[in-house]
Amino acid sequence: MHRMQSLVRIQSFSRVLHQRYRGRPGLRAAVRPCAQSNRELASVARIFGSQIIAAILGLLLHGSVVAGIYATPNQRAVLWLESQQDQSDGSWRDSSEARTFIQTAEAVLALHQANRRGAPYYAGLTWIENHDPKNIDGRARRLVVLRATQSNVQQDVTVLADAISTPSSGQSGWGLAKRYRASPLDTALVVDALRNAGASFPSGEAINFLKATQLSTLGDQGWAVGASSTIDPYATARVVQALAPLRSADTSLAPILSNAVNALRARVTVSSAPHIRAVTALAYMRIDPSSADARVLLNSLVALQRGDGGFDSGVFVTGLVSQAFSAAEGADSLNDRLRVDVTDAALRTAINESLGRGSMDQLNRGELGRLTTLDISNRSVASLNGLQFAINLTSLNAVNNQISDLAPIANLSNLTTRDLSGNPCPGCTTQVAAGDGDVPIPLWALGLLGVMFAGAANRRRNAGPGHRAKEGSGSQ
Repeated sequence: MHRMQSLVRIQSFSRVLHQRYRGRPGLRAAVRPCAQSNRELASVARIFGSQIIAAILGLLLHGSVVAGIYATPNQRAVLWLESQQDQSDGSWRDSSEARTFIQTAEAVLALHQANRRGAPYYAGLTWIENHDPKNIDGRARRLVVLRATQSNVQQDVTVLADAISTPSSGQSGWGLAKRYRASPLDTALVVDALRNAGASFPSGEAINFLKATQLSTLGDQGWAVGASSTIDPYATARVVQALAPLRSADTSLAPILSNAVNALRARVTVSSAPHIRAVTALAYMRIDPSSADARVLLNSLVALQRGDGGFDSGVFVTGLVSQAFSAAEGADSLNDRLRVDVTDAALRTAINESLGRGSMDQLNRGELGRLTTLDISNRSVASLNGLQFAINLTSLNAVNNQISDLAPIANLSNLTTRDLSGNPCPGCTTQVAAGDGDVPIPLWALGLLGVMFAGAANRRRNAGPGHRAKEGSGSQ
């Protein structure tokens, strides 16, 4: 009887948390206002095991977000990145200003692509906007970051266009700085940045330069750094990333890219440096988003990740690995980065809380696509505009609001459970008492608790009367 009452208490407690605190950071903050429920949970935890109960509640609190196999490692990586930020100015510090700029750009891009746009992200973005990139490498990375965030990029486009050089007739390229000798790596970074920005530049001449600088040794046809005649995997992966999106407009790139990918396969293994594995995985996924070769490298990186979420080589490497995880999850597509205008402030707050973000943060399609359940009951929501992009939403609790138009959710094919009682929309007029509409504990959780209950009961029976007597005397 006591165990059955405990199951009921778990369900009641989970409803309180799911209704009031889902998506808000910190389980302790969620539990503190529920002293009675907290005491009941402690009683239940003694019976079933506190770690299991905590795991169940963690899933209940954050179960409104879609997650793939790299989502958890990526979440740990970006949390580690946030912990490494210099709180005094928003940067990610390194040994020099130039390296600090590059490292900060990669960290901010990682947070953006992981849809982790909280205070550290905005502080890092502000730092990037207000500091000199120092060289073409940093300028190109800043352009990628600012374009991804839909900020003003014209200054960087102008500077990069002015820094172009002509290594040979019909060729264009970029070096580390204006008047420096053009290099494949810097040219690839700039080409990728300008393409992302939609800027006009002599892309054909830049492609000609990259074609001309590809090494010709059979089986090793990548790109080198400086005057070297040996393939550099990092530079090769960056060039592949830059050229892959241009292959539809230039069919002659197909054998160039095929040779380069074969060279990477021969050179990059699960024993290569982590940043090499990350950029190579990104290159593979530019060619084929479902690349098996990329998955092999990504799996090896998951195994390499430290307990705190970071990687031994620091912020730069962790940022690159996070970007690779995001790409594998499909979270970094240009379409997912498009902003969504959620006009109703109360709706935006509810969505951001479900995602664990600031209440009025801007939202994009990728972030809305992560939602699977959403509770906006009793929030005075008047418009559902923006939810049309919540394509994975399966359950919506919108009890007691001011919603009159259901058009934004009319085409959500996955939305199978919805409650719009107490709204002025057609068929939604029944009023529900404030505080109703709690989301029940999921069936999978009840099933798991049932199995745990049965197992605990069996263990108690098998323990024998002597054990029960001892247990009883110890509790008095």
